[in-house]
Amino acid sequence: MNEVGTRRIGIVLVPDFALASFSMIIEPLRIANRLSGKPLYEWSLLSGEGGMVASSAGIELMTRPIAEARDSVFDLALVCAGFHAERYRHAGVMNWLRRHRRLGKDVGAVSTGTFVLARAGLLAGHRCTVHWDFRGALAELYPDLDLVDELFVIDRGIVTSGGSIAALDLMLRLLADQQGLAFSKAVGEQFVHSGARTPTEHQRGDLIHRLGTARPVLIEAVKRMENVLDRALSPADIAADLGISQRQLERQFRGQLGRTPTAYHRDLRLDHARRLLSQTALPVTEIALSCGFGSASHFAQLYRERFGRLPNAERR
Repeated sequence: MNEVGTRRIGIVLVPDFALASFSMIIEPLRIANRLSGKPLYEWSLLSGEGGMVASSAGIELMTRPIAEARDSVFDLALVCAGFHAERYRHAGVMNWLRRHRRLGKDVGAVSTGTFVLARAGLLAGHRCTVHWDFRGALAELYPDLDLVDELFVIDRGIVTSGGSIAALDLMLRLLADQQGLAFSKAVGEQFVHSGARTPTEHQRGDLIHRLGTARPVLIEAVKRMENVLDRALSPADIAADLGISQRQLERQFRGQLGRTPTAYHRDLRLDHARRLLSQTALPVTEIALSCGFGSASHFAQLYRERFGRLPNAERR
């Protein structure tokens, strides 16, 4: 157990922040103070301009302007974001985060706050993670990041996590490092949460549960498809790699998933394109090409067949 005084945490709220992620930051700290009977932690809510900041659920919280905290130094400066974090460009917040790193203090993000750290240039040379639904967009905008599919990452003073319960996993790990494992478990029990998840666990459920089948061929084929979203994969090549015939592969896909392997992988790439359209400002043509579609017109046709609207409609 590392005996320290009261730890100060500055939480930057980005407009449309995820309320669930925010509560998973605050509540473990509040419970830690209550269980210990002393103020182990204190926190300040900050934003670019101060005042009320609305969450994605429309619930607003009062914040201090970042300018008022210009000379304040926190043990951890943490960004909490949600939708549209990729658009956030507040210079005062970026400078404040950079200053904390220069002073040797920890900086972190939950949910999509990783976009803000990336824009501030704080993730170079560090492993990081983000909510799984935004991973493709972050990788597209910042291709040089060492981005991993993990619940949370703590790497030499930079902490990042997925949203909601993954943020709780991160906070419990920080509590364990700072206050001891037994104390962290006691806090976790208040959430009816074992605190047993390790940081390297994947954010999404395994394919057996997501697909509703345990057939090894399907699991391995879909795993390969999910890892290759920038081009079409040949069913013949997948089947050959798995040691079965293309007919066997197609029979299993039709029987268990109701689609051919080609259609299934195409829909995965269209789903990925939809996320990029809503989470980035990349041109439609660039998104089409990055998802393996040869032309914007062909992409638009397939997109409308799947979602009932044209790609540009996602941005209106």
